[in-house]
Amino acid sequence: MQRAIKFPKALKRGDVVAIVAPSGPLESSLLEDAKAFLEARGLVVQLRSDADSRFRYLAGSDDRRVEELTAVLRDPEIKAIFLARGGYGTQRIIPRLPLREDIEPKAVVGFSDNTALLGAFREIAGWATLHGPHIRSGTPEETADSEELLSCLGLFGEPTLPRFSGLDTIKGGRALEAPLCGGCLSLLSSSIGTPYAFTMAGHILFIEEIGEYPYRIDRMLWHLLNSSALEGVKAVVFGEPAAFLPEGIGAEDISPVIEEFAEMVDFPVLTGLPCGHVSPNRTLPFGPVARLDPGAGALEYLEPVVR
Repeated sequence: MQRAIKFPKALKRGDVVAIVAPSGPLESSLLEDAKAFLEARGLVVQLRSDADSRFRYLAGSDDRRVEELTAVLRDPEIKAIFLARGGYGTQRIIPRLPLREDIEPKAVVGFSDNTALLGAFREIAGWATLHGPHIRSGTPEETADSEELLSCLGLFGEPTLPRFSGLDTIKGGRALEAPLCGGCLSLLSSSIGTPYAFTMAGHILFIEEIGEYPYRIDRMLWHLLNSSALEGVKAVVFGEPAAFLPEGIGAEDISPVIEEFAEMVDFPVLTGLPCGHVSPNRTLPFGPVARLDPGAGALEYLEPVVR
């Protein structure tokens, strides 16, 4: 049974937040850039000196990454956790994290490999989370993404309620209201059977991916179908299809996969949500209720992710 949702408090200037690297490695210059971005907007930022560690394809050893996240989770002063990047590694450390229902919720933001962490915070601790960009200010698009994220967290006043239009409806249906969950398809698929797999029933499921061949997308979607993970799902909204594929493979090669998937299910299926491995990478809160109108190709949130 899915746990009740606990919403984090809105951010305000002077709050303490943390940047952590639980997955793949990131250059120190990008970490410092993220720190400077948040500090310039009035936040007090904790960033460990070893956050730029590298061990093979990981941001340091499992022990280092567990220690980093554990310290942040146990620190009552920290109000938000900004995950530094994706890559690979979160599933290695989730079983060792002190995720408990009695911990006061913090805002947690990330995407890509951090899909597994978002699932863990939701399913084990019961927190609302945010599928959103890793803080950057390198391009105007990255800056805008990061600004929207902070706006959703209420830093600049009343929290923003994201709205999306122009989605492509593959399979229609009536307008509906439900919270969202989801993220990177490879993480959703490989999390099935674990304590941190999203409980998808009663939700609008968001699916995105990067650099995967059509047959692999097909296999992972069939895994969701065959595992019964999609039972009770209200709708599925895919990201931008072209982003799913390696360079050189056109969106026309993924369209038949998504269209066949839509034929297999009995709920609305849409594509084109600008979230995940795309630019812009817009913030998608997991927990608050949103309204999806397949006929209009629109998704809008009805309540904020912070309280």
